[in-house]
Amino acid sequence: MGYLKDHYWKRWLKKHQCKLAGGLSQLHKNTELVIEASAQIGHVPIGAHVREIGAHSYIRSEGELALVSSIGRFCSFGVGVVVGQEKNNHPIDWLSTHPFQYTDTAHEYHAKMDMAVIGHDVWIGHGAMILEGVQVGTGAVIATRAMVTSDVPPYAIVAGFPAKILRYRHSPEIIERLLASRWWELEVETLLTLPLNDPEASLDKMAAMDALPKASYQKIGLNRQGCRLL
Repeated sequence: MGYLKDHYWKRWLKKHQCKLAGGLSQLHKNTELVIEASAQIGHVPIGAHVREIGAHSYIRSEGELALVSSIGRFCSFGVGVVVGQEKNNHPIDWLSTHPFQYTDTAHEYHAKMDMAVIGHDVWIGHGAMILEGVQVGTGAVIATRAMVTSDVPPYAIVAGFPAKILRYRHSPEIIERLLASRWWELEVETLLTLPLNDPEASLDKMAAMDALPKASYQKIGLNRQGCRLL
């Protein structure tokens, strides 16, 4: 029955320009997720705290979405990317780190949870890990197998274990203009009229346009029971 249910909803999502490779069974039992049209999600467990995945973002298989609340539009996740890795789920100041101490005993241990947030147009390379509570700014690039333990500024390129800033994708002036433009809110058809290989020229052309139509993406609600148009 589980296979048939997953198969049905996978086909339903495909009709609405979305992909959930593992079907609803890859959602945590308490997950209430909203995705926008054109989101593509591979075989990755999706935790209870994941709330939103934006349009045109794709997530390859073999990773995990754990303690992360939102992922913006136009994001690219490589194979095996883990976002929101827990860092406080075992006590390090008790006698032991093992759960035997608070399983069916008088002791209680409640791990503090802090959600990661991923901005728009973020590229995360193969096998990278982002810890809980980290905010990754719009336009950032996370190198393959990087371990991200602290916030990443917009348009920064980071690498290493732990990850450190190598450089920025653009000058401070261009970064400021890109963020102010909020280009990820525009229709793809409009974006494709721009000289996309020249960010400064693209920004100038957008500034000269009389009207910039914003995209209106269909939102879809998902949980373990099914999917619905919002």
